[in-house]
Amino acid sequence: MIVTTKKNVKEIISYVSSNEGLIIVGCSECAASCQTGGSKQVEEMAQQMGIHRVIATISIHAPCDKRIASRDLKRIDDEIKKADVLIALTCGSGVQAISEVTGKKVIAALNTHFLRMVERIGRFYERCAQCGDCILNDTGGICPYTRCPRKVRNGPCEFIAGIMCDVHPHTECVWHLIFTRLKQNGEEKRFTVFHPPLQWENRYSPQEVVW
Repeated sequence: MIVTTKKNVKEIISYVSSNEGLIIVGCSECAASCQTGGSKQVEEMAQQMGIHRVIATISIHAPCDKRIASRDLKRIDDEIKKADVLIALTCGSGVQAISEVTGKKVIAALNTHFLRMVERIGRFYERCAQCGDCILNDTGGICPYTRCPRKVRNGPCEFIAGIMCDVHPHTECVWHLIFTRLKQNGEEKRFTVFHPPLQWENRYSPQEVVW
C-alpha cells in the first residue's frame, strides 16, 4: 500500500482555468486508507473547487491498474467527454494511468511518499524500499536497507552507540534488532552471511517486469 498526503487546494486550483469542466477521481484502496482520496475526500475536494464547474465525481477501486481504471471510468464516459480536466486523488501511478486511459489532462491532488506498513490509521512506516535485491530471509524479516539511514547491508556501522543508532539516537540500530530477531529464531549464524553491494541494475528507472 502506498502512503499519500494531500496537496494544498490552492496549488491544485492554480492548474485549472475557471471555464474548465472538472471530474474528481478518487482511489478506494491506498488513498482511502490514508484518508486522502476516499469517497469522503472526493466530495470534500468537489466542494473546495468553489466557482469551478465539477461535472462528476468517482472513486475507483485501483486507479493504478489501467484495466480497472478503464473499466470504471466507462461508467462516466459521457461526462469524461465533456470534461477538460480530471483531478486525481491517487498516487502518482494512478495519475498516470488515468491520463493514459482518458487522454485528458490530469492534475495530481496528492503527494506520493512510500510503500507502507500500517500500525493503525494515521500511523504508517516505511519498511520496504523495493530495491529488487531482497535479503529479508537472512535478516529475520527486517530490512536493513530501508531502516538504516546509512543503508548498511552487513552488520552495524562503526558509529553505533551501544545499541542505538547515532543518526536517530532514540531508535535502536536496525542491526541490533536483526540480531535479536535471529537469536529468537535460533538463526544467529545468518548474522554472519555476507551480502554483496546492492545490485543497482535492479534500481534503474523506469523499471519494467514482464513474466
